[in-house]
Amino acid sequence: MFDGSGLSRQDRMTPRALAAIAALTVRPRLWRVLSPVFAGLPVAGRDGTLSPADHRFVEPPSNCAAGRVWAKTGTLHDAAVLAGVTHEPGGRWRAFAFMENGGTSTAGARLGLDRLAATVEGCW
Repeated sequence: MFDGSGLSRQDRMTPRALAAIAALTVRPRLWRVLSPVFAGLPVAGRDGTLSPADHRFVEPPSNCAAGRVWAKTGTLHDAAVLAGVTHEPGGRWRAFAFMENGGTSTAGARLGLDRLAATVEGCW
């Protein structure tokens, strides 16, 4: 992180690092400390930047993950990121992070990121 805001063009973070950070929010031994971070994550198809008002997780095939993915978004004019956690069908937590840089429209990128999160959740 260059400036702490996440908005600097000099910031560099890999999807692997973002997923590792997301995984910490559901680690049992860190729950007392990090539960407020988890509680602040938008829920897919429910609230915040993942709400239906922003057209997130509302149409097939990603709508199957609504209410079952907790994630943070990041969007600039030429990049989109979705990083968070979900339960696999067996009940274990899974962390993920997906990043798209400049290959498609913001709306198209968001749709693709939501679909990827639905595959991690296991419903698509």
